[in-house]
Amino acid sequence: MNEKKHYLFSYGTLQLEKVQIENYGRLLIGQKDTLFGYKLDKLKITDIEVLKISDKEFHPIAVKTYSPNDVVEGTIFEITEEELIETDKYEVSDYKRVLETFASGKKAWVYVAKLDKSFSTIANNIKQVHNRINNACLKSGRNKNEIKLLLATKTVGCDRIKEAFVSGETLIAENKVQEIKQKFDCLQEFNHEQHFIGHLQTNKVKEILKYNINCIQSLDRMSLAEKLHNQLRLENRTIDIFIQVNTSNEESKFGIAPEEAVNFTKQVAKFNTLKIKGLMTIGLFSSDGDKVRQCFKRLKSIQKEIIAAQIPNVEMKELSMGMSGDLEIAIEEGATIIRIGTAIFGERQYPDSYYWNENRTID
Repeated sequence: MNEKKHYLFSYGTLQLEKVQIENYGRLLIGQKDTLFGYKLDKLKITDIEVLKISDKEFHPIAVKTYSPNDVVEGTIFEITEEELIETDKYEVSDYKRVLETFASGKKAWVYVAKLDKSFSTIANNIKQVHNRINNACLKSGRNKNEIKLLLATKTVGCDRIKEAFVSGETLIAENKVQEIKQKFDCLQEFNHEQHFIGHLQTNKVKEILKYNINCIQSLDRMSLAEKLHNQLRLENRTIDIFIQVNTSNEESKFGIAPEEAVNFTKQVAKFNTLKIKGLMTIGLFSSDGDKVRQCFKRLKSIQKEIIAAQIPNVEMKELSMGMSGDLEIAIEEGATIIRIGTAIFGERQYPDSYYWNENRTID
């Protein structure tokens, strides 16, 4: 009688000969393989029988991170149906058995953390970012409730964004209209606010307004203001906007020149469909904190100038500035919104500077 065979991936105690003999009455033969999108954590074992077999108080546990940069090394064994049932008995209730595809292309069962949220890398990263915000506020004498955490979700999949929502975050932003469109339906089950922080071409205005965008942070030219106003007037609605300022004076970045920001704001304020709420800047990509700080100081200075000008239809409550590497400096200089991607979702294939280095296009 041919008994059904299964493939089982082990990254922990099931690779030990003692454990194999206890569970299966034989030694298993396997091949090394790699599981992507998981990382290892530790789990304290309290089950007396499992402790007797493994003789180890802590077992490794694979936690799903969804990041291709996270890997778990182990061995794939071939086992019988009966041996799989015995394995289910051995693995404690904190684990669940799932079928995954490995680096070799082979599909195999693997026991992973049952409660992703409890071991969530994203949830932990969010806590760390909030700790950084709190510490920066203490240092600068600011109230932490003044700071909004905006999750920059460019290239981040829906499942990972949902994990951030489950952790309590509700404010996200995209750089590309296409990504907003792709993720729109799958995110609707969560109440959230979405901003747009990338360069918006005028031929994308009608499309972006279909997707319940709450705020466009990157208004930087009159042609875009006019196109937005005309479309919004047709739809009988308004939208919040930030004026984007190129505080680093880099040709590679969009944004109105700092010396033109006040007059530009006055012009945009004439459009009653555009509710000006603040300013946004990307700032300088540099390891020199003093140079970065100057960009943020400049935006704060422009905010003060605009407030002093008392322009109708203008609120200057928000300063969107600072990212993963410089959020502390941004908070010290007056940021009310910080845009965080890498520190929460992990390193992308390329650094933030690649995603923000926008080649100019005429529209």
